[in-house]
Amino acid sequence: MPPDPIYLLHGLLGTASAHFGAQIRTWTRQHRVIAVDLPGHGRCPLDAADAYLDQAGGYVTTVLTRFGPGRVVAASYLGGPIAIHVAATRPDLVTSLVLTGFVPGLEQAAFLRMLGGFHVLAAEQPGLAAEYDRLHGPRWKDTLGAYGEDCARHPQRVLPGPAVLAGLDTRTHLVNGSHKTAERDAARTAGGIGPRVSGVVIDGAGHIAGHDAPEAFTAAVEAFWAEGAR
Repeated sequence: MPPDPIYLLHGLLGTASAHFGAQIRTWTRQHRVIAVDLPGHGRCPLDAADAYLDQAGGYVTTVLTRFGPGRVVAASYLGGPIAIHVAATRPDLVTSLVLTGFVPGLEQAAFLRMLGGFHVLAAEQPGLAAEYDRLHGPRWKDTLGAYGEDCARHPQRVLPGPAVLAGLDTRTHLVNGSHKTAERDAARTAGGIGPRVSGVVIDGAGHIAGHDAPEAFTAAVEAFWAEGAR
């Protein structure tokens, strides 16, 4: 029987290929990889809508239903919360979950500073704004706005805490880089959340560990999958 498909969910204003390009190239040699660009991002045909988190969660659920239950790898505070929500509401579709660049229960103030940084950097760095235009077209501004408005209405949806992870029926692995203290500490202590939760730190990597240290990240995820197969 072939192994489960691998689904890749990117972070805010990224794409699956931008955040997981090295993993796509490696895993497609032996696995079926579904690189999901979320609404308002990359090659996704859907523009961002109101109630964005529900829209994106519904879109991912539709993709998993179409291609079958599988392993989900999700980045940061877009792909991560959406993957957690799908695992909680449709555990039959998510056979395992890897979160990266994610801190369970991140304080809302810290999240809002991070979210505000997208606006500031895009205004200060024309090259970054041009890259967003290249990846998403001009719709990225509407996507950022829709996401931010929905986060303000439902902060608990985008900042799920340890209790939410502990309540999942899905094996969950937190793979974070060592550069950010909160992310490093979250991965190191993830095993204390619950029996189905674990974590590992990727030395020398930042927020998008799969991009910064692709070989180490890929090996860590594959080790997690192998452990679950025993």
